Amino acid sequence: MRVIRNVIKLLTELKELVELLNELTESLEEVKESVEDAAKVGTLTSKNTAAKKNIVYILQGGLYCKGYNPNGLDGVYSTGVENAVKKMRTDAGLTNPNGNADGAFMKALLNMDAYVLSSRGDAEVRKIQRNLNRDYTAVIGLIPCDGIFAKPTLKAMIKALQTEQKKTYPGTVVDGIWGTNTMNHCPLLTSGSGANYKRYIYLLQYALYVNGYKTNGFDGVYGTATVSAVKNFQAFAGLSADGKAGKPTWASLYVSYGDKSRKGKACDCMTPLTTEKAKALVADGRKYVGRYIVGGENKCLTLAEEQVIYDAGLKIIPIYQKSHNAVSCFTIAKAEEEAKDAYTRLVNLKFPNGTVFYVSVDFDASDANITNAIVPYFKKFKSVFAGVNKRNYKIGVYGPRYVCSVLEKNQLTSSSFVCDMSSGFSGNIGRKLPSNWALDQISTVTVGTGAGQIQIDNNIASSRCSGASINPKAAMGPDEDQIANRRKAISQNIISKYGLGNGISLNLSIELEQVLLPGPPVEVRVKESFEAEANKNAVYSVSITNGKFEDSEFEVALKNITGKLDAKNQSLVPDYVGMATAIGNGRMEFEVGMENDKVVFSVKCVILEKEVGAGSGDFAVTIKQLWSIEKNAPEGVTQQAWDFFLDNMPKLSGNRKCITVFQLLILAVIIVILCFGGELLIPFFAELLASFGYALPV
Repeated sequence: MRVIRNVIKLLTELKELVELLNELTESLEEVKESVEDAAKVGTLTSKNTAAKKNIVYILQGGLYCKGYNPNGLDGVYSTGVENAVKKMRTDAGLTNPNGNADGAFMKALLNMDAYVLSSRGDAEVRKIQRNLNRDYTAVIGLIPCDGIFAKPTLKAMIKALQTEQKKTYPGTVVDGIWGTNTMNHCPLLTSGSGANYKRYIYLLQYALYVNGYKTNGFDGVYGTATVSAVKNFQAFAGLSADGKAGKPTWASLYVSYGDKSRKGKACDCMTPLTTEKAKALVADGRKYVGRYIVGGENKCLTLAEEQVIYDAGLKIIPIYQKSHNAVSCFTIAKAEEEAKDAYTRLVNLKFPNGTVFYVSVDFDASDANITNAIVPYFKKFKSVFAGVNKRNYKIGVYGPRYVCSVLEKNQLTSSSFVCDMSSGFSGNIGRKLPSNWALDQISTVTVGTGAGQIQIDNNIASSRCSGASINPKAAMGPDEDQIANRRKAISQNIISKYGLGNGISLNLSIELEQVLLPGPPVEVRVKESFEAEANKNAVYSVSITNGKFEDSEFEVALKNITGKLDAKNQSLVPDYVGMATAIGNGRMEFEVGMENDKVVFSVKCVILEKEVGAGSGDFAVTIKQLWSIEKNAPEGVTQQAWDFFLDNMPKLSGNRKCITVFQLLILAVIIVILCFGGELLIPFFAELLASFGYALPV
């Protein structure tokens, strides 16, 4: 009942407050200017408020709205008011807070800022906010302490940095705006920086944390953890990772564009490139140029311009921007239309398989814009694009940091082109670089002279940046369907040369094994795979170039051995020469082992990407033969066979030619003995072994 009475009392008091505020409309107009100007408001205390009853009413109402109970709405600066003021000051991070309400306090009170941790907030960010209020309230006032890093906190950090700089550079203007002087006056901090730099180190540690790099707390010490955090941030941001916080590092931590004097390897421009302009870009050290694949006549990339770019040795970064400068541009209907249009334009401009292109979001999108329009647009765009994309093109995004990060988190884009030059965008202020950033647009510059002069946007390129090299005169590489058909044809050719028999139909798909010719004592399995890395278990590997074995002894040994077989037994030896021809360029790897109760002999045929098409990747066809051990084989013969295998393998391992012959044919002796009791081909193998100085077990 007491709780109910308290609630009723509070509601009554709030109702009275509303009525009172309505009555004080004229007074509020007078008070407004005073609240905005601390000097005019003065400091309210219990001793000087008799003539300021209306302002105390406002103070009490503001405290209620902020969640602090002043114990009444009576216009009296009571102990309850003092305690509520003290509590809010404590929450804001001030030490030894008093109960007085000065102009800075009133300004903080009469806005929507919170001083307790938000459900969306970070406790460490709140600690930063409270520390800033504690150390710099004279210049920053009281900033929110809700744990949400946004523009007010960033501005306060810049003001704090400028305040420290002012001690050395008296002319410093403390305005919270990052400029050339602010960057140039940043000290170089290293692990040797002492106590004189403690305040700077705090501010560096704050900035590292909000950029995603922890320093194991905020201690003002440039220790091992801080050095490590600086190095990691520098490496991620494309700076020299030396662990020293110099001007470029300070700038990249505090403002989206960082140090504008940095020169990137990439650029983008609206101006079509002529031969002179392309040469000017190359002379300026550029390797990548961003160009629009949709737009007006004077903006859009053409095949003729591609030839100019190709001749200059530059790579192209395709940008898809069909206006895209307002939330109204991002609808489901437009996503469906533009996904198809983007694919058609990429193909018509001969962009190779696997090219990343960037769909533009060229405005400061709000949270609501992103949630209600941009994310749905990209979901539909990705879905429709997947249905037409036969060239493994990859969707990226050009836009503010936050847009890029949200789309990456939702797995809608593979790469980000960040418009950090727009430092005033709310989507850039206080936001981290997306982890998949490939390009960072930081400044506009002019390069070249005369006919070669051109204005470009200067872009920093990360290791994830990959432009397209396009020779428009050359034939375009195959698409995914053509690549799949080519893989299938190569695979079928290899299998047919191995001699598994006629009429074999293989369903080729990644990591699929299909059992062929099943039944004892032999099983044959064939697998097509994109796992084309070198097989560390292979006892022999031979490279193949233009359909020929690079190891000439390998082919000679094959011919010598098979030449001694009669027609019937020659059919047991695969056509390795024919398989090499089918491979074209790649390698064969041979492996021996056991799988359950079966002897395993496998041949892995690796085919290099150039045999299939641009962007297709290497792939492999593995033919694995498994022999079931004949249970009726004489026990003594079986044991002798394995003894021979184990005794001679160490001696054979040092001789590549012996290993080759052993793998391909001598192993068959063991298999024959184990599986068939030693009746087939043993005389031939005995002769063959004798030629290498080995005796077949009796």
